[in-house]
Amino acid sequence: MKRKPNPPKRVTPPVIPVEPAPSMPQVQAIEERFAPIVSAVARIASGTEPPAVKLEGAMEIIFGAYGLSDADFSELLLTGWMRARHDKHHRLALAWQREQLRLSLEDILVAGATAGAFRKELDAGAVAAVMLGTAEGCLLQAATQGGAVPPGELVKTLLGLAVSGA
Repeated sequence: MKRKPNPPKRVTPPVIPVEPAPSMPQVQAIEERFAPIVSAVARIASGTEPPAVKLEGAMEIIFGAYGLSDADFSELLLTGWMRARHDKHHRLALAWQREQLRLSLEDILVAGATAGAFRKELDAGAVAAVMLGTAEGCLLQAATQGGAVPPGELVKTLLGLAVSGA
């Protein structure tokens, strides 16, 4: 009887934990720089202006922060997101702030769709996420001194998508 050879054992490389550098000062800097942006957008979302005015104002703040801010702020956020992969403090701080912005945009979009100012079939949560993702793309462009489409043009395009067919 011929024996089948044993298949080679799979060897998994050892996982070497990476100890991140002390992160609390950087997390605190992110929170201090980002908190006024989150507060300003939340104030606009809860305001009494028409939905289209609120949406434009909120997006101008967000896109201004991500796309037109100083290089130090852009670097702070980009570095923070890179560290967030391995550091729960960064991950929680940035995710919380990002979610607050997304929820504010979603609130504006829901109110606008309900009032008939925005498209009725609008998926407010998804559109808010797309808007925030587009703003975050501006953050990446800011690191290279701009992109092909300026943040203001992106804001106009996103507003047009939200209100078309209203």
